[in-house]
Amino acid sequence: MNNSHREIQKAIIEWFEKHQRQDLPWRQPFLSKVGSTTTVGVPVWVPDPYHVWVSEVMSQQTQMDTVIRYFKRWIDIFPNVATLAEANEESVKAVWSGMGYYRRAMYLKKGAEYVLKQFGGNLPCTASQLMKVPGIGPYTAAAIASICFGEEVISVDGNVVRVLSRLRCERDFDPKVPKNIKTVIQWGQELMNDGPCNNPGALNQGLMEIGARVCKPSGRPLCEQCPVQQFCKAYAAKERGELEVIEGIIPLRALSVKKKKEKVICVVHEFLDKNKDIPSLRHFIVVQRPNDGLLGGMLEFPSITYSSSFENDTKKEVENTNGDSYNNNGDDYNDKKIIKLREKLSAGHSAIIPIGSVRHIFSHIDMEVMIYHALWSESKEEDEKIIRGAKKEETSSFRMEQLVCASLAKELGIVPSRICVKTEEEIIGSAASRLLLKILYKLPLNTNQGNSKVMTVKKRPRTTV
Repeated sequence: MNNSHREIQKAIIEWFEKHQRQDLPWRQPFLSKVGSTTTVGVPVWVPDPYHVWVSEVMSQQTQMDTVIRYFKRWIDIFPNVATLAEANEESVKAVWSGMGYYRRAMYLKKGAEYVLKQFGGNLPCTASQLMKVPGIGPYTAAAIASICFGEEVISVDGNVVRVLSRLRCERDFDPKVPKNIKTVIQWGQELMNDGPCNNPGALNQGLMEIGARVCKPSGRPLCEQCPVQQFCKAYAAKERGELEVIEGIIPLRALSVKKKKEKVICVVHEFLDKNKDIPSLRHFIVVQRPNDGLLGGMLEFPSITYSSSFENDTKKEVENTNGDSYNNNGDDYNDKKIIKLREKLSAGHSAIIPIGSVRHIFSHIDMEVMIYHALWSESKEEDEKIIRGAKKEETSSFRMEQLVCASLAKELGIVPSRICVKTEEEIIGSAASRLLLKILYKLPLNTNQGNSKVMTVKKRPRTTV
C-alpha cells in the first residue's frame, strides 16, 4: 500500500468533496481566527471547532438524522463554549433529554468549563492539547484538530477501522482488541503522513463517510461505488475467489454482547387537587438517579429492581407497536416478593393500581418495568387516612406531597433533596429519560374519567459505526 498512499488520499478527498452530506449544520463554515492564512487575499473559512466537538459527541451511537435535530436545538440554547460552561446541569440535561447516553452531555459541560477557564473559551488547536479537555479522547481530539485546524492526525472510529482493515485485507482482525486499534491508528497515520496530506480534515471525514455509506457496518459493502476499490486488497481477494464474502470476515464480526435482564417495580405517585383553579394539573413524585451509572443524574419514578440475571428468558413477550411489552399473567403481580416491594414503594397507599409493563432496551440491559399507579387526591377522605400518623389538618395537598416524599426517601435510602414533586409539563421539559416518558405516557390521560388511552414515545433508531 505504501506506493499508493498519495493516490488513496487523492481519491478519498475528491470523493468526499463531491459526495459529502451537505445538510449537516456543523459543516457550515465560519471565518477562522486561528491560523487564518489566505490564498490570493481570500480568508480561510473552516467549520466552527465548538460545533464539530458537539457533533462528534452527539454522533456516538446515535443516528445522524436524530443528531441534526438535537444539534440545532443545542446550538440555539448553548451557542458557544461560554454559554454551555455557565449553564446549570438541569438545563443541559433537559436539552439532551431523549437522546440517550446522558453522560455525554455532562462531559460536554465539564469540558466547556475547562476550556473557558484554561483557554478563554476557545478550543485549543492541536490534538495533544485537546486531549487535556475532560471528555475529549483521541478520536474526538483528532477530528477537531484535523477538520478545524488542519493538523495531520488520523481520527479512527469503527468506520475507519473497517475501511483500512479491508484496504489491507487484514484477516482474523478483531476490532475489539485494544492493541488492534493502535495498529489501525498507525496504518492511518502512515496514510496521512505520506504526501504530505493537503486536507487532513477531508481525508478523515472521507474515510468515516465511506465507512458509513459505502463500506457499510452491516450487509454487503457497495464496492462498485467505492472510490478506493482499485486499491482494496479485500476486494481483489474476493474477485480472485479467495474470499466468499467480505462482510463479517474483514474485520471479524464482533460477538453480540449478552444483555443483562432486569425486572423493575415502579410505583407512580400522582397528586390531584380538585379544589385548585386548574383541576387537570397533574403532579408526580420523581427521584433523581445517582450521578454515576445508568441514566446518571436523570429523573425517574420511584423504582426498585426486582431481579437481574444474564440467563436467557424463555418466556415470550408480546410487543405492541410502541415497543412496550405486556405480561398479563397474574402470577407476576401476586408474587410475594413483588407484593413486598410494591408495598415498600406505596408510601402507605392502600389502593395502588397495576397499569401494565414497558420494555426498554439499553446497550447492555434488557429491562422490563412493572408499573403501578398511586393516585392521591385531597378530596378523598380515604387519602387522609392513608398517611400514617398525619393529623387531618396536615393533609393539605402540599403537606401530603411532603409526607409521601419523606416516606419514599426513607424506604429507598436516599437523601430527601433527591426526591421532589413536579408537574407533567415540568417533567417533560426537564431531564426526563425516554424510559420515564414511556412510563408517563402509559398512564391514563384523564385519571378522573378513567380514560386509558396511551400516548406513545417514538422509537429512537441508533447506528453503531
